[in-house]
Amino acid sequence: MTTETIYKFYKLLEKDNISFSYRGSFSNNVLTMVTQLFKENVEEKHERLRNKLSFLMIESFQNISRYADSDDKIELDETSEFFMTRNIGDTFYVISANLIDNKKIPTVKERLEKVNTLDKSELNKLYREVLTNKQINEKGGAGLGFIEMVRKTKGKLPFDFVKIDDEKSMFFMQIELKNPKEDDGLPPISLSDAKQIQKLVAEENILMMHKGDFSEEAVGPMLRMVEENMQNVSLKVHKKIFHFLVEILQNISKHSYPLNNKHEGIFQIGFDNGKFHIGTGNFIENSEIDNLKNQLDTVNSKSVEELNEMYRKYLREGKTTKSGSAGLGLIDLARETDDKINYEFIKVNDTFSFFSLTVKF
Repeated sequence: MTTETIYKFYKLLEKDNISFSYRGSFSNNVLTMVTQLFKENVEEKHERLRNKLSFLMIESFQNISRYADSDDKIELDETSEFFMTRNIGDTFYVISANLIDNKKIPTVKERLEKVNTLDKSELNKLYREVLTNKQINEKGGAGLGFIEMVRKTKGKLPFDFVKIDDEKSMFFMQIELKNPKEDDGLPPISLSDAKQIQKLVAEENILMMHKGDFSEEAVGPMLRMVEENMQNVSLKVHKKIFHFLVEILQNISKHSYPLNNKHEGIFQIGFDNGKFHIGTGNFIENSEIDNLKNQLDTVNSKSVEELNEMYRKYLREGKTTKSGSAGLGLIDLARETDDKINYEFIKVNDTFSFFSLTVKF
């Protein structure tokens, strides 16, 4: 993960009002926090889609559980389960990708092709038949989940299988949810977009990524999500991750340049070569760049002993910078990271620039 990576993903997701992707353990805690994140950030005009969106996210998670063949992998790689939710214009997308045994593909493909060809009455009839005949089993549900997805969205389910080797493939599926009364005129995104994002996320070893409004109200669910899903790492690392995120995300919510009354930004957390990586990106007013750059260069030039002394001095004297407590926060970050704070400013126009930052520990 680099500062260039942050900007690359931001540009890739530039049209998204909000997006979230995740690789890792698909626990109920993750599902609860993701649905909460979207519920709290859905615009008022999409209020009627909230419950359907939550349902489809749950079905997508369960779909991964039904068809995944991950062999209880501990280490993440390019075939790890992937989940993503996006909102572009008036459309919500729920994307899943998981490893599947090639022997199962004909059955899954047949089920999907069947539900994609049925009209509303035929879907309802099939739904009743499946329930009546009790053709539900632990692995597959006789396509009941697929039936429900199509019934809720009133659309098709784009899907594909990408061969990994003679035994396994990656199973991609995309759900689209849109209010039929709203038409933003935007073309739908294709499944190839999802494949591209999943590939990049895997290559960059990203565990979690969120792009959207980083106002104080939106930061809360994200912090709780990270805290809930860091229970399997050491307490020391857990505390560092959470401490860094509180500082970085709250700093974005307070000091980023607002666009359309939103403090828009992107956040990533990854794991590579035994180190956790955290990266953020947001817009910043050009007039503030010199001050922030000076602060970053200052903390990057100091030894750990000098940073500790600076930290104690700030606490004793109660000094603040032009950006409130940002100076203290940067000192704290620099004290705890395993390397220098990497940063970059990319000019967007005469008013603001894109500021990206990465740390590792």
